Amino acid sequence: MKKKLAIIANGWNYDSLSEALKGIQEYAAKEDFDTFVFMSFASYSEHHDLVQGELNMYELMTPTDYDGIIVFSTAINSEPTARKICQNALNSGVPVVSIGLEIDGVHCISVSNKEGMRELVTHLVDKHDVKRVFFIGGTIDHVDSIARLEATREVLEEHGLTLDENDIKYGKWSNRYTCEIIDEIVESDKGLPDAIVCANDIMAMAACTELESKGFLAPQDVIVTGFDDAADGKIFYPALSSVAQNYKEIGSCACEIIFNEIDGARDVVRKVVRSGFTCGESCRCKGDRDYNADRIAYCRRSFKRKSDAKLLEQNERVMRQWLAEMPNYNVLKETLSNHYQRNHQFEGNGFYICINEFYFKDVNLSEKDLWAKGSKAGIEVLVALKNGEIVSDAMVNLRSIVPDYVKNPGEQHVYFLLPMHYFENNYGYVVFTDFPYIISEDMLYPYMEKLQQSIRFMRINLRLKNLYDKDQMTGLFNRFGYENKAVPLYKESIEKGSPVLIMFVDINYMKRINDEYGHIHGDYAIKSVVESINESIDDDAIAVRFGGDEFLIIAPGYSLERAAATKQCILDELEDHNETNGFPYNVTVSIGYVVSDPVGRRDASLQDYIKEADREMYEIKKEMHMMNDRRKR
Repeated sequence: MKKKLAIIANGWNYDSLSEALKGIQEYAAKEDFDTFVFMSFASYSEHHDLVQGELNMYELMTPTDYDGIIVFSTAINSEPTARKICQNALNSGVPVVSIGLEIDGVHCISVSNKEGMRELVTHLVDKHDVKRVFFIGGTIDHVDSIARLEATREVLEEHGLTLDENDIKYGKWSNRYTCEIIDEIVESDKGLPDAIVCANDIMAMAACTELESKGFLAPQDVIVTGFDDAADGKIFYPALSSVAQNYKEIGSCACEIIFNEIDGARDVVRKVVRSGFTCGESCRCKGDRDYNADRIAYCRRSFKRKSDAKLLEQNERVMRQWLAEMPNYNVLKETLSNHYQRNHQFEGNGFYICINEFYFKDVNLSEKDLWAKGSKAGIEVLVALKNGEIVSDAMVNLRSIVPDYVKNPGEQHVYFLLPMHYFENNYGYVVFTDFPYIISEDMLYPYMEKLQQSIRFMRINLRLKNLYDKDQMTGLFNRFGYENKAVPLYKESIEKGSPVLIMFVDINYMKRINDEYGHIHGDYAIKSVVESINESIDDDAIAVRFGGDEFLIIAPGYSLERAAATKQCILDELEDHNETNGFPYNVTVSIGYVVSDPVGRRDASLQDYIKEADREMYEIKKEMHMMNDRRKR
């Protein structure tokens, strides 16, 4: 066995997810597996490109890498995505359980919306003499929304009441659209209903808040109820009358189904977990718990939460300021590692940022092109914090997902994986380990938003630096790039006592090429030389267009033998270009070079060595011209 279980979940439903994880963790302690939670913040938003970027997170989950998969199919806010994930698991022969949606051939655990909803509506009619109900559903085609509406309608009909079709609206499970519906209700000639029954607690709290802004109070002026029995609903005023779903049992049952299949069970399981009405203050009842105690506990923690939020914002602000000053990717990586080594009280002791290998390697590549590379692109570990310490050489791939992941027997860990994307194009992901503060205190969504903005800001900043430092025709560094890149590289090498290659390359007979064949061919000649240089030097070397047809190469860690080999490589590459480019002339160069002596000539400047390399190049060019003149005679 792989000792790994994958969970497909949504961050907006963290209350339910956290309860389910309690049941899953109890099972993990028995079977000794790690849990990988692939989480997004997809919603029913009109910003489809942003939603798709969140949903793309689930593409990272390869079914065969796990012993089983649990899909919160009605909670990830995309039924097609949920069905696709389940079908892929089914096709791969991996046990999969759908929480909510019934899918052919897939195990399913569903919460019976109806019992709890029937209890709630029955309570409203029998206890509070409610006659007119206004129902705010999630989305019109969502299975949970449909079931909750049906239960409401059935109870009313059983009591000789009807649910007017005009009193049914859909708030898309969110506060924004719910507030718009409340505005319509308040402005309607029909007046307020006796009760507003909402399909989740978020919409119920939004309804109460918007009603108050219009001069009406719940429950004094109108009863408002929710569904989900969310933690926020218990400390809200009024505490919500709602419906509880036993997600801890659901998590445990899902694990049991998966391991029964692993042990040989073949029948598709369909299990229903009963929901139940929880009486609160929003229906004018006292409720079945001490809500003031919940509020007092929340208030006692509020100062710490507020202080922590300010400290987190300060950490993020400092990081953004540092990122604005980063000259290159290597400095960025080192700076971020140092930052998280010192400041990870919110992220926890296990925190990773993983990005597309081309994200900083080619800052001019668009996010769309990065996404198009798909699995062909590797993954670069930007930050790896393991057991509270930075790991500088952590490795990762699309199969392991978590850098340097190892399953330790007898230990069970939970990994939360979230996407990094620009609209619909993803360029990386983040991993949190074992319920860090940022997740348990419901600060994850704004944190991820700011982190993505900071990382993308750094990439844009590097792109602007490249435009400023690079020669537009050749892509080599220009004189600004020479000052910003080559000079610091030379100084760093001197401090380390490491020799540096300084090589000067000059195109022969450039004026003749321009005069006889035109400046277009002159540009072709320059590009041929640039390609030969790029194909001959290492990634850490810096190539500069020093003049119109003059080029400078600064490369650390070179010996005289390696320098001579690089020179010959450039000449050989250029000869190959001459054989294939079809030009009516050969492009040739003169090359002079010197390797610095960081010990014997420690006080020598880079400019001193450039002059030496230039003189050697000039002597070679002079000798070549003399030989050509003798041939003509």
